[in-house]
Amino acid sequence: MGIVETGRVTAQRRVGPQMWQMRLALPRIAAAIRPGQFIHLRRDGAHEPLLRRPFSPSRVDAATGTVELIYRVVGRGTAAMTQWADGTAVDVLGALGTTFTLGGRLLMVGGGVGIAPLMYAAQECAPETVTALIGGRNRDEVFWAELFPPTVTDIRIATDDGSIGHHGYVPELVPALLESGAYTRVLTCGPAVMMRAVAAMAEAAGVPCEVSLERRMGCGTGGCLACVCDRRAGGHAKVCLDGPVFDSREVRL
Repeated sequence: MGIVETGRVTAQRRVGPQMWQMRLALPRIAAAIRPGQFIHLRRDGAHEPLLRRPFSPSRVDAATGTVELIYRVVGRGTAAMTQWADGTAVDVLGALGTTFTLGGRLLMVGGGVGIAPLMYAAQECAPETVTALIGGRNRDEVFWAELFPPTVTDIRIATDDGSIGHHGYVPELVPALLESGAYTRVLTCGPAVMMRAVAAMAEAAGVPCEVSLERRMGCGTGGCLACVCDRRAGGHAKVCLDGPVFDSREVRL
């Protein structure tokens, strides 16, 4: 069920179009959380919106007890978050969900806010063992490259308009890398169409692939069934409990 912890906002800034970075003091959760897991967050004592919102950390520092998030403003809940000043008390449930498998040589493929959990996973990897592929519509949307940990030196960018990096979609960068035989696993998070393409390529190349699913959640603890996804073998999985990280062969994307 995770830990319920009252923390505080310690820093916040805008980092991209409708994109914000927030740092939270959450010492108990920072000590417990692992790459791939998420937290469920709301302002302490707030009744509007009533439900917590799920976020995957982009960085965690257990030594200082801090958790960083990068979030996109998409509705009233995230719009309200941009107004939380330093010292704002937050009510957080975490760490929730499953984790990425780290180790070996990893190819990470992310798009949009799905890049955030990959940044945290990269933070926990040995230096120069990660190739990160990130995609966005234009130069403004790939600010993420500057936020990756310094141990990641191989970052490749794709933009829809060609304003920086590869002119096209980020999955187009994957086949040549997999053909090299250098990677032991693929981790991907972002739009479903992107993950579906990446997972298909990894499976065709015989490289294990893990996908991190993004879903709307009510409770975050498996009770409300708002976040279910379909299993390939039939039946359903709860993203908040059985995921959000799945073997790509397990779920329908």
